[in-house]
Amino acid sequence: MAKWRYLLASALTASFIVSAEEISTSSDVKQWHHSIEIYAQALNIRGSSTIGGLPPADVDVDPEFIMDNIDMGAMLRLEGIYNNQWGYYVDYSYMKLSGSAGLVQGASNNILKGRIDIRQGVLEAKGFKRYQYNIGSIDYMAGIRWWDNDIDTKIYKPGFTPEINKSLDEDWIDYLIGVRWIKEINKHWTVHTSLDMGLGSDTDFTSSLLTGARYQINSWSDLNIAYKSTWVDYENKGTFEYDTASQGFLIGWAAHF
Repeated sequence: MAKWRYLLASALTASFIVSAEEISTSSDVKQWHHSIEIYAQALNIRGSSTIGGLPPADVDVDPEFIMDNIDMGAMLRLEGIYNNQWGYYVDYSYMKLSGSAGLVQGASNNILKGRIDIRQGVLEAKGFKRYQYNIGSIDYMAGIRWWDNDIDTKIYKPGFTPEINKSLDEDWIDYLIGVRWIKEINKHWTVHTSLDMGLGSDTDFTSSLLTGARYQINSWSDLNIAYKSTWVDYENKGTFEYDTASQGFLIGWAAHF
C-alpha cells in the first residue's frame, strides 16, 4: 500500500502544477516551458546485496546481461519551469529482468546458481529555484528518490541442493538536496551537470551525478548525451540490504513545448 500512496502524492503534485499553470499563464505570454525526454542508458550495477536470510552476494550486472535478460524497460523525464525561475523535475526508470544467474557469495566466494526475477523502479521528483550567473544558470533543488524493488529468487547451493526460494517486495524514499549547472556554449550546444545527495530512514547515504551535453536539433527538440551514476547504501536488517553504484552513458531525445 505504501507505494500507491507515493504514486498518489506524485499525481496530486502534478495536478497542482497544471492548476497553477492554468491560473498564472496569460493569453499573450508563455510563462511555462515544459520538456519530455525518453532515454536509454547502458547500465552497469556494482556492489553487494542481502535478501532475507541469504548470505551477502556481490552484484555485478552489465549492459550485456541486461540486454540478454530484459523483459521490459522504460526511462522517461518530464521537466517544467515557470518564468525561468521556479521549476519541477520528474524522472522515472523501470526495468524487469529475468533469467539464470550466477551470484558470488561474498563471505566464502562460492558460486550460487539459480534463477532470479528483478523488477526495479526508481522515481526522482524535485522542485528547484533557478538563478542566473555569469557562469550560467544554477538550479537549487530539493526532492525525493523513491526506490521500488521486487525480487524473486530460486537459488541452488553448490551441488544444486537444497533449493532456496525467496521473494522480496521492498520500497523506500530518500530525501535529497542538490544543484544543477547549465551553460549555453552556442546556439547548438548546451552543457549541464547536476549533483544531489541525501538519506532516508533506512538509507545511510545516497547520491547521484549527471553530466553531459545537449545538441539542439531544431526549435522544439534536442539530443542529450550524458553520463549518470547513482549510489545508494540501504539497510533494512533481516529483510534487505542494498549497497550499489548504478552508472553508465545515456542518450535521450527531448521535445519542448
